[in-house]
Parts: sequence; C-alpha cells; structure tokens
Amino acid sequence: MSQRWTEAELKAALDEVYQPAPWLLSNSIAAVRRARPRRPAWAWVAGIAAVLFAFGSIAIFESVRQAQMSNQSHNSPIKAPSLPQPIPQPITRTSRGAQVAWLWIQSQGRQPYLIAVDPSGRSVARLDMSADPYGVWRSADGATIYAPSADQITAYAALDGKLQRIYARNAGSIVGDTFSPDGNWLALLLLNGGLQLQLIDLQTGSSQALPISHDSNASLPGMSCNPNPSCTGMVAWGLALFGPDSTRLYALTDWGGPVRLSAFNLTGAKFVQTATAVDGQQGRKYATCGGPAMAAKIIEAGRTLVAFCHVDGAVWFFDLNTLTSSGIVQSNQPNPFWLSPIFTPDGQLLYLSQGSGESMQVIDLARRTLLGPVSTPHDPNQNGPFGWLITNAYAGYVASTVPVSPDGLKLYAATIDGVMVLRIPDLKPLAKLAPGLKANEVWISGDGQTIYATSQDYKTLVVMRGDGTNPRMVNLPDLSGGFIASEHG
Repeated sequence: MSQRWTEAELKAALDEVYQPAPWLLSNSIAAVRRARPRRPAWAWVAGIAAVLFAFGSIAIFESVRQAQMSNQSHNSPIKAPSLPQPIPQPITRTSRGAQVAWLWIQSQGRQPYLIAVDPSGRSVARLDMSADPYGVWRSADGATIYAPSADQITAYAALDGKLQRIYARNAGSIVGDTFSPDGNWLALLLLNGGLQLQLIDLQTGSSQALPISHDSNASLPGMSCNPNPSCTGMVAWGLALFGPDSTRLYALTDWGGPVRLSAFNLTGAKFVQTATAVDGQQGRKYATCGGPAMAAKIIEAGRTLVAFCHVDGAVWFFDLNTLTSSGIVQSNQPNPFWLSPIFTPDGQLLYLSQGSGESMQVIDLARRTLLGPVSTPHDPNQNGPFGWLITNAYAGYVASTVPVSPDGLKLYAATIDGVMVLRIPDLKPLAKLAPGLKANEVWISGDGQTIYATSQDYKTLVVMRGDGTNPRMVNLPDLSGGFIASEHG
C-alpha cells in the first residue's frame, strides 16, 4: 500500500481537488507498512486507525464543508493599516548547507528516501530512510539533517549528506521534537510506558531526561486499538517547543483531554521542571483538540504560547507566566486539516491558507482578532489589500514548509500558474515566478536567494533565483512527498 495510491483513491472518492496532510498521512501509513509480524498487533492497528482518522475526517466533513462554503462571506474589505507592519528579521541561515533543498521521496512498493538538490539544480545527496516512521528533521540553522532510529539519532550535513555525528536517545516512540533557537539543544518527547522529555546537548552528545505526568485515560478522539478498548498506553498526543531564549522549554500534551501544559528550565545546563498545569485543576480551563495534529509557536518575547488545532481550526493562547488560558480565536475552517497555519517570523501574525485556494484568513496575534476570510480575486489586474491574484492557490493543508522569506517580509504561494510572491502583511502581489508551472509546495533557501517549487504531479522540482530568473527543471526519480524544512505547518 503506498501513500500516493491511497491519496488517489481518496481523491477519486471525493471527486474534488484534494491536497493531502503529508506528515500525518505519511507517518500513519509508514506505521502500517513498517509494522513487522513479530511486533505487537497494536502497532498495525494504531497505524491503520490513524490513517482512517485522517481519511475519515476529510470524507465525513465534506458535506459540512460544502454547506459552510456556500454561507461564508468573503466580501469584507481588509485594510492594511489594521495589520501590524512586519519586523524585518536578520538573515542567519547563511551556510552553504542551508541553501540546499531536501525532499522526501516515495513510490509504490519501495522504501522512502531523501534526496538533496543544490541551488544549481544538481542532486548532491541521497539518504535511505528505513529507520524510524516518525520522520526526519532539519536543524534550526538549516545546516543539518537528523534521522532517528530506535536507539540513536544520526546527523548528516545538509550540504552533501555526509555523516556528521551519532547521538544516543532513550527508548520509546517519538511523540514530538524541537530544536532550540540557538542550535545547542534537541528535545524529544518520548512515550515508553509513560511520557518523558529528553534533552540532548548537540555540542557534547550528553543528555538529560525528565518524566512528564500523563493521564493514562487521556482522550484520543477518533482512534481505537482493538482488541483493547482504546489506545491508552500505546499512543500519546503532544508537542514540545523552546522559548526564544533557548533556556525555557514547554510541553503541551494530552490535548484530546485533559490538556496538560508543563514548563521546564535550563539553569546552568541543568534541566529542571518548574511548573505543570492541567485542565480542571486549580480553576484552570483549557479547550480540547480532537485530533493528533497541532502547530504551535511562542511569541511576545516568550510570554505567550499560541497553538493551532488542525481539526477544528481553533487558535489557543496560553499565558506562560501563569500557565493559564488567555483566549481562543475560532477561525473559519470548513473541514479538518483544511487550513495551513503560517506564523510570521516576528510572531505578529498567523496566516491560515485554505488548501483549495478559495480564501485566506489572518489572525493578529497581539489583538487576538481574526480578519477574513476573503475571496481569492480572479482578475490578475485587480489590486487590493489582503488579496491573491490567482484563481487557485495551494499554500494550504498541513504543509511541509512555512513559505515565508527569511527576512519575514514576503509570503510565497504555490498556484496553478506559478509561484505568487505576496507582501506581508496585506498580501499585495509583488511578482509571479515560474508562470505556467502547476506548483504544489515552495521552499525558500536559508538566505532567501533561491526558490524551490515542486509540481502538482510530484514529479518535478523547479529551482530558480529569488527573483524568478534562471529557472531549472529537475526531474525527480520518484514522487515527491514534500520538503524537509526547519519549520512546517
């Protein structure tokens, strides 16, 4: 069973333009494909349950989507002055390796692997990916690729795929991962009977681990692991993320309910837990997310955690000083996994792009206000704030990249007619790159000087300069499954 075959079947069943949730689907299918007969039966069932959840959610809510879309108003004008102006970010990913694109490749009946393509369009590396179904990571500076296995993590140079170092990791299924902004630490959220957070020093290879309290009866909506009544003890939902100073670390777990938020600190390189808070305890009240996928970012100089639920489109805000809920903004998401969250690097805005390109929403994270949705204009000559000038745009769904320029001033939208360059915050079109290309996803090199775009048929990679000149077509050996990026939706 291959991911592309399954997606094709689902597309035919829905008879609509469909964009997959690549990491959820690929990881779920990988869990089924890689489960060996000698492994416990739940490994098969958990993977199948996740696949069915991902597919079933889309199919079940399709009729809801159609009804909601017919009732949505997209005509409210959005004025640029109502959005904060972007804060230009320094260009820090300047190493040669950070300019090389890495893609996950898969074809039916074959093991997935990675390839690397440099700014000249030359393939410079290939890595077989047979170790761990969780995925592969790219470091915060873009210079290193990390591949986990059952007991270790292997680091490869993003420049040429050469082995750099091997790190030991604790036993258990990987639930979440995060790199510190300064590049010194890798944190792993692991499930092995209970939950634990392992912190690996990437300079020395040493590590520390702390347990995280975990409700053995935590709710996992949409999942079941027969013959057991639930996936309790076998599956956990959670994510971890660092604050901007790289000394504070947070874990958001059990978001199906009861939600737990835990805080940790690095004091003189000693890893300690400082606080934990649970829904329903000490007067705290948290919302719940009914699926396995969330995206999060810490903003406002480390004071606020923002989390987006891919199932219902709710955006949660947590005060990290008190570990309390500080608000919820409900976006207009007509279908689970229909919106792709794009946080701007300055932490001021969250764009929510609909996968079919029908509309765009934006949340002002400081004011906690939602603007939109607004329709995608059909006239290429039409000007207007917060608008795209293309009929169909596919920056949405659970994207494998966050297509924003390194300086945080431009957003790139893959369309059926090239790549649109949009100005932040109002999304005024600045340029169209590679016209005629039916683009699927976009990745921007660390210095912003090279743009990489995959085609909608997953067979071609286009490499071009930041201004769209000197485009080069690279035929992929198999079907592309997405980019390996430092950030993704």
